[in-house]
Amino acid sequence: MFFTHCVYENAHSITHVSSTPRRTRPPRLDWSTIAPSVTQLHQQGCSTRETARKLGLNIKTLEAHLRRHRIRHAIPMDRPDQVRRNCLNCESAFVADGRFLRLCPECRAMFS
Repeated sequence: MFFTHCVYENAHSITHVSSTPRRTRPPRLDWSTIAPSVTQLHQQGCSTRETARKLGLNIKTLEAHLRRHRIRHAIPMDRPDQVRRNCLNCESAFVADGRFLRLCPECRAMFS
């Protein structure tokens, strides 16, 4: 259903404009080909940042896609006090035993 409305360009002329449905631009990325690679990398334990780097994607684009489709990270958590983290040193994904741990076990062992 199309509607028309008046637009007053100046005091002497009236222009009728028909409003057509807005078309969105086509997606820039073909997620049907990218999604299997994302799933495979997450199953291998790669963080979202590592996955974006390996696929040549912008990190925010990948995060928005995962959030939009409610895709969770592949690392399971056993207890409610565990938190999914990316290591601040090597950026690998790991499950922290508490909310204050920011280094993966390998990096903690290396620095201690």
